[in-house]
Amino acid sequence: MWVWIFMLLSIVAFWVMIPDALGKKKKNLIFLVLSFAVIVFVMGSRSPHLMYGADLRNYYRMFTRSYTMGFEQYLQRYEIIETGYLILNKIVSVISPLPYTFQYVEAAFCTGIMFWYIYRNADSVFIAVITYICFGSWQFFLTGFKQAFAVCICIIALECMKKNKTSWDVLAAGLILLATTIHVTAWVFVLTFIIRRIRITKMVMVYAACITLILLVFIDDIVAFGNSIVKKNYTLKYYGNTFGGLVPIAVYLGALLLTYLVWTRDKSYIDKVGFEVAILIFGLCFYVLRYSASIMERVSVFFTPVVSVIFTNGIMRQRDKSTLTRILPILWAVFCIILFVYRSQSQLGNYRFFWEYLERLIYV
Repeated sequence: MWVWIFMLLSIVAFWVMIPDALGKKKKNLIFLVLSFAVIVFVMGSRSPHLMYGADLRNYYRMFTRSYTMGFEQYLQRYEIIETGYLILNKIVSVISPLPYTFQYVEAAFCTGIMFWYIYRNADSVFIAVITYICFGSWQFFLTGFKQAFAVCICIIALECMKKNKTSWDVLAAGLILLATTIHVTAWVFVLTFIIRRIRITKMVMVYAACITLILLVFIDDIVAFGNSIVKKNYTLKYYGNTFGGLVPIAVYLGALLLTYLVWTRDKSYIDKVGFEVAILIFGLCFYVLRYSASIMERVSVFFTPVVSVIFTNGIMRQRDKSTLTRILPILWAVFCIILFVYRSQSQLGNYRFFWEYLERLIYV
């Protein structure tokens, strides 16, 4: 638990200690580099034997087998796993057969892509990073390795699509195709080519809510159809707490509300962020559907990472003179820290470095 808290407090300390006199750009870069280093170290150095759930242990075993088995034998052993992910394991194992290498690779890739996205788009990299860790995809990236790679590749595709040029759209389509070879659900990100054409209005919000309610009725048939297409057996039933997931929903709605408040003062704002706002609306709809089909939460992960930027910019662009508006970024950071401390106990669990359990290395 204390390692998780140390990680977040280190990130806060970096931002406080880096002097503003360096200039915004240089301070942002130094902050992101230092934060990248501590996050990758903490994510990569975990012992997979003590994390909640079996995902991390399974990915650990999969990687160790990638260099103890021949390629054909490896593919046959994991025939239900996407080929792209298996090839990625093989490539990394050739570079370094050390059993924990892949954890560092996944941590570095996902953190690097998300920080790159934040640097390009967020008005405050500090608030965006804190939001990403506490309400973005960071916690999912701790254990969902396959989808983590696929989601981050789709983030690159998103940045390509924002250029609105045919050549970049072709590259984006190629990246999405690559992501599907790692996690098949990445096909859903093709929807962003349609989402890009949607102009955000109040009626769009109403339509999105109505469509979500309709999908709740037919979700069983939709998931069953999807399983038949991708040849998977994703479960339908939601096993979580009745009130589970309400905090993320509140954050997504809060990001949309903040965007609306900015728009009331700057009518051109929605032209700048409309694409990502539309993506977040889709992500919110998919996330709500999780209460009828748990797989929909996995689908939403492709769309909800943009909340780190949308929420941050919504906070930073509030221009009225009220005291609340001026201290809102500080209040938000404090809230994120408090929630993270709570989650580090209830969800992240105890932290142990892998070198504390070297005798438990698994090669079978």
